[in-house]
Amino acid sequence: LREVLDSLRIVVEPDWREIEGTLRWRLPDWMPSVVAERHGLLQAFLNLAKNSHRAVRDSAARDLTISVCLEGPRAIVRFQDSGPGVAQPEQLFQPFQEGAAGTGIGLYVSRSLVRSYGGDLRFEPQSNGSCFAVELQSIRQEEAAA
Repeated sequence: LREVLDSLRIVVEPDWREIEGTLRWRLPDWMPSVVAERHGLLQAFLNLAKNSHRAVRDSAARDLTISVCLEGPRAIVRFQDSGPGVAQPEQLFQPFQEGAAGTGIGLYVSRSLVRSYGGDLRFEPQSNGSCFAVELQSIRQEEAAA
């Protein structure tokens, strides 16, 4: 998980500097290995970060916080931004969204990827901005060594 987040940092930090945004990383000292394919997970994380970047571009506050917390056998990676929020959350994970900045399949594909690893991607309603949580199965160190 740390390697994927380090790669994400390299890719997204220049874009946030360019819009004079604030990118915060709240990561524990120790992060588990997770059940996922590295490139697919990076793609899902990159999609979430880019969605946040688009959402905050025209906002007075341009913030994204990426955090990791451990909840039992799960690692939860949250992407919380200061954008305008989501008007119709019930339509978020539908493919080919009208009015999407790109193809309209980013969240659909990202959720499918994460679910293929036994995890989930969900929207967590907030009073301000948006928050997406990626839930992944962690691998205990004994299993990783086997």
